[in-house]
Amino acid sequence: MMMKVAFAMTCLLVAVTTADAVYRPWPPECVDVANVMVEQCKMFFVHQESPPTAECCRWFSSRHKNAKERRRLCRCMEFLTTAIKPLRPDVLALSDQCHFSSGFPMSRDHTCA
Repeated sequence: MMMKVAFAMTCLLVAVTTADAVYRPWPPECVDVANVMVEQCKMFFVHQESPPTAECCRWFSSRHKNAKERRRLCRCMEFLTTAIKPLRPDVLALSDQCHFSSGFPMSRDHTCA
């Protein structure tokens, strides 16, 4: 069952990165974020296992200190969670699970300030 869910989530992320461009442009700077979610953070985002792996947290943490990168990441996460609604609770939980300061990569009120 978990493999079916993982396969479906991977297919959905791939489909969003390609087919969604018909309805609204897929931000090219967000492709790397989607790839990280499928590769380094697969166990957390796809298999729904907590906590996220060290590699997953490290990738997001390495972008936490740069304000411009933090805003870009937040916008990408906002785009992804709009396109794939079931991801929203996991994205919001990432800050707590990886022990970031609150609101990273996306704040509870979904602002990217």
